[in-house]
Amino acid sequence: MKFKTLDQIHTESMQDPEYRTAYEAEIALERLQQTLQGWRIEAGLTSAQVAERMGIKPPTISRMEKNATKMSYETLIRYARACGISFKLQQI
Repeated sequence: MKFKTLDQIHTESMQDPEYRTAYEAEIALERLQQTLQGWRIEAGLTSAQVAERMGIKPPTISRMEKNATKMSYETLIRYARACGISFKLQQI
């Protein structure tokens, strides 16, 4: 019996629309998490410093970075501003 590699299983699974949608959503979440952390790190700020600038408690920043897709647009803007970032959303 020949075993399939993880890459082969993934490639086959990507043909399933439900799998593809879930996979793409997970990738988007990871990118958003990396973007938020990147903003903070590039600004040379700790989570506590971003929290102070936003007027919230430090553990909230950690939760925001881990659950980025649950963040409101307004909160995302506040987070960005606390990191010295200005951005625009655009449709691609």
